[in-house]
Amino acid sequence: MPLPFLAGLAIGAVAVIAYNKSEKIKSNTDKFVGKSKEFANETFEKTKKNVDEIKENLCSKKETKTEKSKEEKCEE
Repeated sequence: MPLPFLAGLAIGAVAVIAYNKSEKIKSNTDKFVGKSKEFANETFEKTKKNVDEIKENLCSKKETKTEKSKEEKCEE
């Protein structure tokens, strides 16, 4: 029986503490969101760069294969 009462008391205490430190929590949250956004943008740019490099490699391999097949046809 006393368990719900104790749980309510603990939740209430946490709510009061959070309310009293709301400005600090808000500033820390803003910092965290800013860093997360910056990290996401950096990761996105790196991924775009890697995709471009992979496409470039695939195209060069494809060109090499077509050149080899043309050479084979010329030899015949």
